[in-house]
Amino acid sequence: MSESSNNKEVVRLTPLWLKKLWNVAINNNDRDETLFLDEMVNDFLKVIEKVSLVIVTDLQGRIVYASKDYLKMSGYDDDKIVGTMYVNLLNHKANSANVFAKVENSIKHCTGVNVDSVHNRNNDERVVFNTFIFPLMYSDKKFANLILHQDVTPLMQAEETIKELVTVDVQTGLKNRKQFDIDLVNKIESDRLKNCLTALLFIDLDRFKYYNDTLGHFTGDKLIEVIAKELMLFENEYVSVYRYGGDEFTIIINSSLKMDTIEKTANHILERFQKSFIVRGKELFITATIGVSLFPETGDTSSTLVQQSEMAMHYAKERGKGEYQLYHPSLQTKRDERLMIEQRLRLAKDSKSFQLFYQPQINLKDSKVVGLEALLRWNDEELGNVSPSKFIPIAEDTGLIFQIGDWVLEQACFQAKSWSDKGFKMRMGINISPKQFQRPDFVSKVKRILRKTGLDPSLLDLEITENDLLYNREECFKTLERLKDIGISISIDDFGTGYSSLSYLRQFPIDTLKIDQSFIKEVIENTNDQAIVTSIIQLAHNMNMRVIAEGVETTEMVLFLNERQCDEMQGFLYSKALPADHVMKFVTDIEPTTVLH
Repeated sequence: MSESSNNKEVVRLTPLWLKKLWNVAINNNDRDETLFLDEMVNDFLKVIEKVSLVIVTDLQGRIVYASKDYLKMSGYDDDKIVGTMYVNLLNHKANSANVFAKVENSIKHCTGVNVDSVHNRNNDERVVFNTFIFPLMYSDKKFANLILHQDVTPLMQAEETIKELVTVDVQTGLKNRKQFDIDLVNKIESDRLKNCLTALLFIDLDRFKYYNDTLGHFTGDKLIEVIAKELMLFENEYVSVYRYGGDEFTIIINSSLKMDTIEKTANHILERFQKSFIVRGKELFITATIGVSLFPETGDTSSTLVQQSEMAMHYAKERGKGEYQLYHPSLQTKRDERLMIEQRLRLAKDSKSFQLFYQPQINLKDSKVVGLEALLRWNDEELGNVSPSKFIPIAEDTGLIFQIGDWVLEQACFQAKSWSDKGFKMRMGINISPKQFQRPDFVSKVKRILRKTGLDPSLLDLEITENDLLYNREECFKTLERLKDIGISISIDDFGTGYSSLSYLRQFPIDTLKIDQSFIKEVIENTNDQAIVTSIIQLAHNMNMRVIAEGVETTEMVLFLNERQCDEMQGFLYSKALPADHVMKFVTDIEPTTVLH
């Protein structure tokens, strides 16, 4: 701490020294008045020092007195303080220029001021004071500055903690929704003046509720924390990440980035979700869906941008999840359509106005129908024929899939039993929703339906998607084992469109792989599809699994599949899906041999 060049002339403040300052100010040497002043100053200092940390400076700002409590608080000795300039006690980095200006002007012009200031301690720590500077005057004559300090360091620390609690998500350490709302409004106003672009990404975790329900809230919380740490890695000077709430996150992307960079950011986030997350030693797979809105292209207020990005996210979920979707006005129309479908779907569920169609499955070795796949159809009075690709995702999101799925399972088993009783014994394939499969009572429900319908379990083939096996492998394995114990067959539907990990599949008691029709569609012309289909057939056979090719439409496809020893096929080449009352006549009248050769 620097000292004044006139330090030797400065003495320790005492009532006598203060009297000297006062006498200089008023040119008074009256003995009685001096004695009165001594007593007044003593009493004055005692009172003030009980409630404040006191410093007195001369008119130039040099310290002439520091109370014992101030010295104790600051850690400085008396001889280090007295004679130095008061402003040298202030921390130059922690205080703003405005604080220094107020203090210096107050001392220089002997004007009162109240300011929060940060002081240095002798141990390099800092202390925050609420500081009052008062000029000492007599008969309009200024003779000193009285500076009182209240230690507000704990209060300031508490305020910082409260501010952090208010604006930071305690669980993840990310900025929270409150801070997101503030930042988005400020960003829009800033970019409105600059005529710049702002992007908002709304991220929702797919099927997080499943983990939360099946593995417990503790594991769910840990999964959120792990994902938050991964999202933090995307933060930089252009990208800010927030936890919006629950399993939802938001990202504000700086206007200095171009649209292609925004799209790359979204894709990089989705790529990270293609890998597993390690939680409590378990490898968990979960995907994310992202909605994107832009200022000012799609919306010009924060509430509009949030609504648009959330709507785009929901639209992407309906298309299959694990994607990002940029908002455009037509999504509002699609949103209205979705609400209408949901409303009509609830009515259809109550009235059970659905119908099952059945598509034959052909054994390629002997060209015989060996099974049927039950396919759900819905013809609504107002909406007409609604595609399963439209109403099934809505049913899953709303929870209607449980009642609808139970109805499908029961009706298909009744139908299979009816055909079996007539000597038409064929395997019945039924698609099971992931939400159905993950319910703890799923196996007992299947048992109950088999008892109710009387169907031989060996004629029941439950079809699930490959991704279902990777969300909670331990529980999935137990469920599959219980189903296998009953005598039910298990097929993996749409194989090749998910994680496609045969190393995982070999751990499960799977009977059949159904190659997704997207690989069969161009298998004659596309060498990549040929390689994929060939590899799936070979690897499945090595694991003692049967293979069914979906979407077979030409005899050339049949020839290709036969050459690679594919076991079965289904597709329009033989038959589209048929209503129940057409199946037996069609199968008996149209022999597969005449169609496939």
